[in-house]
Amino acid sequence: MMELPFGAEHCFPLLRRALQMRAVLKAWIEASISDLVALESDLEHELLSSFVPVPGLDSADYLYVATLPERLRRFKHSSFILQVDEYFSRTKASRDRLIYSLLRSSSSSRVSELCLAIREGEIDFATAAIRWSEGPESASGGRVGPIHPDSGHPEIVSRLAQAVPGVLIGPFLIGDTHVLLRLDKRINIRLDETLQSTLIEELYNHWLERQIDRLLAGETMEPIEYLPS
Repeated sequence: MMELPFGAEHCFPLLRRALQMRAVLKAWIEASISDLVALESDLEHELLSSFVPVPGLDSADYLYVATLPERLRRFKHSSFILQVDEYFSRTKASRDRLIYSLLRSSSSSRVSELCLAIREGEIDFATAAIRWSEGPESASGGRVGPIHPDSGHPEIVSRLAQAVPGVLIGPFLIGDTHVLLRLDKRINIRLDETLQSTLIEELYNHWLERQIDRLLAGETMEPIEYLPS
């Protein structure tokens, strides 16, 4: 075991000055969780046998480090699976994505002419954007996305929120720029197993950060409970 060149009483001041207290408290909370989550002995053996030690890790810690991810996975699932549906409903709008086409020019007459030509089928939006759009979107034929629905200029965000896919929007003015817009696709995210795992991880991280904040404020953290599936 590594010998420290200073006494244990110096550890906390050093960690605090190095802004490492959050990392220490996170490790302590995860150790507390690990103590609660029992694993089958054959699984422990399997995880330990496939574990690759890292430099600086004491051999007495191999079992703990090798099995911690599985113990945390079980804790997260047990603690937060019932919150997933509500959390997904509450955050779904921010997870959807938009693909849209954008054309902008300093010339009002040009954008109006292009709008009419696109509506009449005389030219497609991508070709018009490549030739005449004055923004970086011209390189992609005017195509933008998939992006977060709240990304971009507030006026564009507002118009896309009410848009019907495939219908031209505008021309309208943003500052000195005349803009033509079209919503191409609204991607509505669905709750599948992959997203469920992501949401559980997010819920756990929110909970973990809340506990660390409480401890740093000198408060008592919420009780850690684990009910095996």
